[in-house]
Parts: sequence; C-alpha cells; structure tokens
Amino acid sequence: MLTRRKLLKGVSAGAGGIVFAPMLKTLAANVEGNHTPPKRIVFVLFDNGFAETGIQPVGLPLGTETVRQVPMKGLKLPDDIEPFAPFQDRMTIVQGLRAYHLSPDHGGGFRSLSGLPSSDKYRSIVGESIDAAAARVNPGVFPLLVLGIAAGKESTTAALVSSAWGANKPIAAQCRPELAYESLFGSLGASRNDFAARKNLLDFVSGDVKRMKSQFAGPEREQMDYHLEAMESLTKRDDQLSKMFDAGLLKKHAPKMPAKPVELMTDTFALQCDIAVAALITGLTNVVTITSGLCKLGTSYSGITNTHTHGLGHNGFDNETKLLGHQVLAKYRRYLAEQTAKLLAKLQATPEGRGTMLDNTLLVFTSDSANRQHTGGENWPFLLVGNLGGTFKAGQYVSYPTKELRSKDEESFWGAAPRSNPAINALYCTLLHAMGKPRDTFNLPKGLKDDPALFGPLKELLV
Repeated sequence: MLTRRKLLKGVSAGAGGIVFAPMLKTLAANVEGNHTPPKRIVFVLFDNGFAETGIQPVGLPLGTETVRQVPMKGLKLPDDIEPFAPFQDRMTIVQGLRAYHLSPDHGGGFRSLSGLPSSDKYRSIVGESIDAAAARVNPGVFPLLVLGIAAGKESTTAALVSSAWGANKPIAAQCRPELAYESLFGSLGASRNDFAARKNLLDFVSGDVKRMKSQFAGPEREQMDYHLEAMESLTKRDDQLSKMFDAGLLKKHAPKMPAKPVELMTDTFALQCDIAVAALITGLTNVVTITSGLCKLGTSYSGITNTHTHGLGHNGFDNETKLLGHQVLAKYRRYLAEQTAKLLAKLQATPEGRGTMLDNTLLVFTSDSANRQHTGGENWPFLLVGNLGGTFKAGQYVSYPTKELRSKDEESFWGAAPRSNPAINALYCTLLHAMGKPRDTFNLPKGLKDDPALFGPLKELLV
C-alpha cells in the first residue's frame, strides 16, 4: 500500500519531476517530521513620515531619560495603526532610534533600508539593504520581491528605490501589479507554460555561451563565467516555476486580478499586498518589500485624495477632503495599515508546522522619511508585528532616551533622540540575529566616530 508518507517522500526525492516545488518539499518535510519553517520578513515603507501621533500609544508620553520597556497589553493604539489591534500581543513599537549622518528629508531613498549615508540618497548605492541581507538567509525561488506603489511615469515601469544587494547593485521595484503577477504566477488565464518556454530558451543560450567560452581566456573568459552563472540562475528559477505551474500550485494560490490594470493608489496597494501574500504562501519568496511613494514622495494618494502629496506633508489644507494635511496623512497611513493587517491575517490563517505562517513572519512597518517629511532623522519610529518563531521579543513598547517636543497649540508632538542613541542600523542588525545569521554590526559607516555598539543588535528586542 502506497502511504501518504511514502508518496510525499518519493516526490521529495524527485519523482514526477516536481522535486523543486517549494510547497511539496514543505509537505514532504512535514510528513517526515523534520520541517523547519523559514523565517520571513515583510517590509512596508511609506512616504511623508510616520508621525509620532500616529504610532505612540494613547496616553503614553514619548519623552524618557532612560530606556523604557512597557508591555503592549492594555495599551490603546492610535487610529493610524488601530487595524493592527488583533495582533497587539505580537506587536513591538520602537521609538528613539536615529539616522546616522543622513537626512531622509522627502524620503531616504536607498538610505532607508541600509542606514548608510551617501552623496545622493536616490542614486548613490554604497552598500546592501536589510531586505537583501535577509533574503540571503532564506532565499526562495525569488530571493527578494520588491513591489512599488507609484504615480505618473514610474507607475508603468520598474523603479530603483529602496533595495540593493550591495554597492552599485540596485534591486528594482515592480510598480505594475499585472507584471508582478505574470512574473510570479504566469499570464492571466494562461493555459500555456511560458516558464517552460523561457527555460528552454535559456538552456539553448547557455549552451552557446559554454561553447563560446572555450574560445576565450583571461578576463573575457571570467566575464563569460558571470554571464553563464546569471543565465543558469534564471534557468533554475524558471524550471522551478515551470514545475509549479504544471502541478497547478501557482494557479491555486494566485490572487484574483482585475480585468483592467488598476489606477488608484488604494487599489494598487491592496493588489500588491495580495500578490505579496500569495508569493509568501506558495514559497516563491520569504522576503517582501512594498514601498509606497518610492522613498521620495513618488506616489499620489488617489482613492483618498488627488491633492499633491508634498503640500499635505506641510500640513496644507486639502480642498478635496476638507481636512488638514496631517489628517489626510493619518487616513493614508490607516489605509496602508488596514491592507497590511489583511496580509497578516491571511498568513495567520495558513497552517505551518504546529502553528501558522504568521508564527515565523515579522512585519516591519515604517516610513522612508522617519517621523515627518522634513526631518533630520532625529527619531525614526518603527512598528513591528511578529516574533520570527520566538527569536524576536514581541508584545512590548520600547523607547530609547527621547525628548518629547510639542507644538505651541499642543496638538502635535515629535521626538528628538540624542546622538548616543542606537542608529536604525541596530534594528536591522537585530533582525539578522533573530533570523539566525548574527552580525556584530550592520553597515558601519566609513570614518565612524560614534560607538560601534550603536550599530549592533538591540538586546531589548532579542529573546
């Protein structure tokens, strides 16, 4: 009798030609009792700042002279992040981290996820970003999926915004959901396996490259090795996707796409979240970055208002909604929180091991411009949800020494962290520790004069 255990064991050994399908490998490992779920991270970046009024628990003062840790249980969330309330026991709010020698004014570009200063925050790439570093820990078929929400010309193309494998190695964000869908799951309603066709073409081209390589020597031969390695990597990916396509796994979990490309920011963000969670559930990737605004006020808030985003960041009056700018930005952040919370709910509803996928996932929700549009990065708020399988300490509010500054009318407040506070790099270093790939520091700037420990892991956040 062919038992379920024997069947899946045979599949995992290569039977049927679908050995590389991530989902079947996971099922087989579960049956064998030796499956270790991968640790996943979802980064959600948005423009125009994460105002302290939108993240600070209600009634809890921001200012503190020492490191403060408060349990999240019983704290009331502000309206901006209230959609995350169902996950409050898994939530961590961090205040008092600072940017180091960089100003994320109008959006920090590649600086936001690297913590590295550069001469041009949008084009100069001087090191790896944290999402790329995390992707190297548990690479999927697509090591890192970067999705963008943009406006104008950039909404129809891929944009270089937040992520990089290293110096001068940017990673593009796909701003068109229909193209992201096609690259991950195949053409809409497709009956033909385009992944297999691409694999066959790449196989043919790589054969030519191998034959040509024998005719070269020295640097040219080395360069052809790089080309061959890149093509073989693509071939392997398309081979995996081809087998998943034939097995029906991609179609089963692919999100439902609208008949026409979406145009509103609200619809685009919701659809990119659906694509992201489907890619996570199928095992196509373990690290996703969704960037709204492309780290430089690069989107509209259509679906909320059509008023230009820059003026809203200056708290200008919005004639369309009859609200002040900071009120419109609060609605924008709340909408992103609502859609991201739906993503988390889908992971929570997906069984994995003895729990759910959410048990092994961490959300990093923050702005690419720290706490406001015009900022020196003197306080960079972060909201995190998850504990990465118990390695990340969740369910707490953590504030490093921060001075609370208030407006004359007392309606708004913001934080100012001293230079002796940890940099945002320290949080990123902490994530790598929680994922099982510890480093002493993350992206130490050249010519550092501060204590290197300010770039290392935060003991308050590690189990």
